[in-house]
Amino acid sequence: MTEPASKADDPKRAERGEDFDPPGPDWLYRLRQRIAGDSKLRQAIWRVVITALGGGVLLAGIAMLVFPGPGWAAIFLGLAILASEYVWAHRLLIFTKEKAQGAASAAISRENRKRTIAIGVIVVLLIASLVSWYVYYNGWTLDRFLAWFGIG
Repeated sequence: MTEPASKADDPKRAERGEDFDPPGPDWLYRLRQRIAGDSKLRQAIWRVVITALGGGVLLAGIAMLVFPGPGWAAIFLGLAILASEYVWAHRLLIFTKEKAQGAASAAISRENRKRTIAIGVIVVLLIASLVSWYVYYNGWTLDRFLAWFGIG
């Protein structure tokens, strides 16, 4: 059985009268067609797997905002996984991407450059002073730091 070259070329979609173009790249659509096909059960299983995987990564990203880890990267990855199946996640991902690009542009714009550099210097000095305070009182050991988490 040959597969369509893209989502737009799929004759089964044309027969069903579908004009909805699912989000995501063509290779993912072809993979889904190969795995799920026309079986309603396999399509439901595919959707559950994608939802569980994307939701898990998204929840892990939210947890990593509080705990150590690349929280925002995991949130964007979770949204991208969910966006391969759900239009609402695709719209949210586009909205978030536009806002992040706008914030980055505003941060590096010429009129905000001095303020951004000043905030960066303040943050670096604050972190350096906290590390210096910790080393002064506790030495170069992580025993007390790990004790905060009940590890040491």
